[in-house]
Amino acid sequence: MQNQGSIGPTTVAELLQAMQQERATGTLSLASNGNQCALHFLFGHLFHAVGGDGQGEPAVIDALGWHDGEYSFNPRAKLPPEETISSSTEDLLAQWRNGRDNGTGSPAAAEVAAEVAGADTPSRSDLELDDADSDQDWLDTVGATEITDEVQEPADIPAFQTPAPPPASPPKAFTSPRPAVAAASSVPSPALSARPPNWSAARSLTSSGAVPERSRPGVIQSVAPGRDRSGTNSGGQPARPVAGSTRSQLSVVIPMPSGPSLHSGLKASFLNFPMLLKTLAQDGFSGYVSVRGEKDEHDVGHILFREGAILQAQQRSGGSYRRSKAALQELMRGVSAGEGLIDAIELPAELVGSVSGLIVANTVFLQLPSRIVDFDALIQYLEEQPINGGILVTSKPEQVSVVLVSEGRAKGSYSTASPELTEGPGVASAACEDREARIDVVAAPSGVVPVIEISEIG
Repeated sequence: MQNQGSIGPTTVAELLQAMQQERATGTLSLASNGNQCALHFLFGHLFHAVGGDGQGEPAVIDALGWHDGEYSFNPRAKLPPEETISSSTEDLLAQWRNGRDNGTGSPAAAEVAAEVAGADTPSRSDLELDDADSDQDWLDTVGATEITDEVQEPADIPAFQTPAPPPASPPKAFTSPRPAVAAASSVPSPALSARPPNWSAARSLTSSGAVPERSRPGVIQSVAPGRDRSGTNSGGQPARPVAGSTRSQLSVVIPMPSGPSLHSGLKASFLNFPMLLKTLAQDGFSGYVSVRGEKDEHDVGHILFREGAILQAQQRSGGSYRRSKAALQELMRGVSAGEGLIDAIELPAELVGSVSGLIVANTVFLQLPSRIVDFDALIQYLEEQPINGGILVTSKPEQVSVVLVSEGRAKGSYSTASPELTEGPGVASAACEDREARIDVVAAPSGVVPVIEISEIG
């Protein structure tokens, strides 16, 4: 069905249900007998409505009783900052039916709403439960060639034609349902929780002279080579800090792994960004929101969500790198000015925790030259350590390969050029063939990592 049509063959109740199921973003305009109503949606969530007699829920209830007229949907409409609706679509339909029962609504229209919201229509929660039943440990799914998350639509409910995102390869290493909303205070420290895969026979350790000795058994020095414990370089010059960092943290943008696209290429000038973040939080979203610069491709930022809570953020623009609250504040400032293209990518919750830990990780080994490092020996060395973090291999400008490490084990790897997560350290190992590449080993902070509250951002 097209993004415009007639009210009558398609009821307003059916339109609202279709918008919710399609998780559509944009403005639905209704017109009937000289009356008009504009309904604003973000990811299928109806958050604002304006009608001839008012706004909010009363405007929606009134429009549900319209029997004829025209409708049109604009997925590129600029969304307003107001939020006048807090009820779900199901609650609005229930209010309408109750109005019918009390003699204040339209009986004929209310009967249609009852049919649309009936038991034959699969709810989002039912679909998520079915998906959860088939969830597997993420490492057990490495090598999968396809991830499906399709919803069978009821035959009578129209499907809006929202702009299709660019094709992307699905991740080969993860399948996970959308998790339920979790309390922010319950977010554990980022670490991979899955069991390790079957490992090959132990490699022989060769001495390359590139891996520093430990000061005592079982302990890795957290001070980067070339710096003393005061944070100064070996030449006596203080290290230059970046916004939100400590002197032992890296200033490299951590690449994100690929995943199913919730939305792609949303223009910041059309979007209510705070409402977007709020909606994702309410939905218990796990994944990341990416903000890409339209004028400068090197400007990039990521906001990482786990079960609706913002775990971490990073942002780079104009040669400056920021993390945590400073990054989120700068991203919100830029988007508020209408700058950037926005994507929302879904990832399993445990993967988000692992990647977010890299953003705030401390360096263990810093800038090891790949040409003098035996990468296999480094991997075997880390297997003896209780480290949660990762290995970052920077080969060419803007090309970073990542190995996710849990309890010293290399769980999976991906890169800027190949974002599909694969088992083991192979992607980063291949990047070390570039003799100019540099290797960093980082350890994620231990303990509970505080989440970022949007309300704290000015």
